[in-house]
Order: sequence, then C-alpha cells, then structure tokens
Amino acid sequence: MIARKTLATLGIATAIAGGAALVPSAVPQADAYTYNWGAIAYDYNGRVVVTRGDYSSSNAAVRAVKSRCGSHCGQFSFYNSCGAVAYKFTGSRTRVGTARGYATRAAASNAARSQAGYGSYVRGWSCTTRYN
Repeated sequence: MIARKTLATLGIATAIAGGAALVPSAVPQADAYTYNWGAIAYDYNGRVVVTRGDYSSSNAAVRAVKSRCGSHCGQFSFYNSCGAVAYKFTGSRTRVGTARGYATRAAASNAARSQAGYGSYVRGWSCTTRYN
C-alpha cells in the first residue's frame, strides 16, 4: 500500500514537472512570412489592368484583374515585389514585355521595356507591400 502511494506521488510529481516544460515561454513567436500578391492583365491592343492592394493568393489577384480585363487577356502575378507591362506597336505587330519580382517600380518598368524592345513604353505597373 505504501509502495502504491509512493509510486502515485512520484507519478504526479513527474507529470507536474513534465507539464511545466509544456507551458509556452514568454518570448513572442515571430510572425509567419507574409505573401502579398499582385497581378497585371493585358491585351494586345494596349489595355492594361493592374491590382491595387494586396491579395492573399495568386489566384485571388489574377481573378481581380481578369474580371476587369476579360478572358482574352494575358496575365501574370507576383508577390512581395513589383511588376510592369510595356508595349511597342509597330504597324500590325504588337510586342509586349512583362516583368515581375522586382524590388522597385523603376526596376520592373526597365525590365518590361527591355523585353518589349527599343522604343517601347510602360502601360501599367503595380507593387505589393511588405518586401519581406
């Protein structure tokens, strides 16, 4: 009987000591990495629709621009960065340059113009917040 009480007491003491290790510490946990998504939709006639604000997913950002541009539009998404689209119209041909993943509007615009070719111009750009 005494052995059972001793074992029970030891078991309770062990459980309490072990449970103390499960108590969360007072140190705050770091926030999870936040993805803020943006998107740009464009067509070959020069129409461009860009996101304003941050979306929680790529699909949500793309849906926002596709609903305003139409199903015939091309689109791309980006997160925690900037994107841009540039055009160059030459007679019956249109060259489109797209850029995403750049830290600044200027960098995205330059990359889009470079892709579209000499003499192109930027028709739209967008940047998300929190470049984590």
